[in-house]
Amino acid sequence: MRVAVHAPGDPGHGVVRHARAVAGLAGFSEISEPFEHDGPPDLVHAHFTDALFGPDVATAASAFATWAADLRRPLVVTLHDVPGADPDPARDARRAAGYRRVIACADAVVVSSRHEAERVRRVAGALARVIPLPLPLPARPAPAPAWAQRPSLVVLGFVYPGKGHDLALDLAAGRGVRVVAAGAVAPGHTAPAGVLVTGALTDAELAAAARAATVPFVANPGVSASGSLLAWLAHGRRPVTAAGAYADEVAADTGALAPTADLAAALDRAVAHPATTWLDTPPAWPDVGAAHRALYRDVLRSRAAAGRC
Repeated sequence: MRVAVHAPGDPGHGVVRHARAVAGLAGFSEISEPFEHDGPPDLVHAHFTDALFGPDVATAASAFATWAADLRRPLVVTLHDVPGADPDPARDARRAAGYRRVIACADAVVVSSRHEAERVRRVAGALARVIPLPLPLPARPAPAPAWAQRPSLVVLGFVYPGKGHDLALDLAAGRGVRVVAAGAVAPGHTAPAGVLVTGALTDAELAAAARAATVPFVANPGVSASGSLLAWLAHGRRPVTAAGAYADEVAADTGALAPTADLAAALDRAVAHPATTWLDTPPAWPDVGAAHRALYRDVLRSRAAAGRC
């Protein structure tokens, strides 16, 4: 089986990194444009979020549809940042319209959580295959960072509005802990004053940060899937986590989380009892590579691609 993976954009973007990780787990070593292999691929796997394909969702969906229309191979599309929970109803409606257009191009749709699959059903009346984000394999940690000398409330990943840094600052006030953003500031954004930003981390530095955090923290209840949350679990940490659809799913599936609406009380417990923020072992997790290979086989068996979009 030959699979071409399409995920245009900055190699550091979370969706592009996810596409690369899935390709490796499924046995396809790198992302490439279709037809750059020794012979044409049997199937194309694209990853879509509007930010990768255009400045707005309508432009992004049009660009994706134009690209997909020329394919004469089955197309699997993994959707990221699925609409359905935006506090701005007009923006949510625009994004839903764009995602419907992308879904119409696909022979199979993949999402990373059950509640995303329900969003796809509501948005487009389509069925989506749920394949979870992969649980990363931790690297050997680098030496402990300098900020580890003080108690810390740590948010992993890119810094951008809504990630939870402002909430972390509010919670940390008066509790003697410093808020650390273990990651880089996303392009076009700034970090809130009072947050110590590490900048981009290597895998070894990320492992060191995960071990050094006094209290690991995941604060975005509206997130549809979270690589940051899974990174904490992979490194043996049980983060203080805001209740939300995705966190609740992971908690139900693994027993490794206790999502809560009372983050202040949870932070106080974590500071008083640091052992509660550690797991004995990372949770058991599905074989994401095998799940994708099974999906590819199902798509290839079911039908050949025709004209689309």
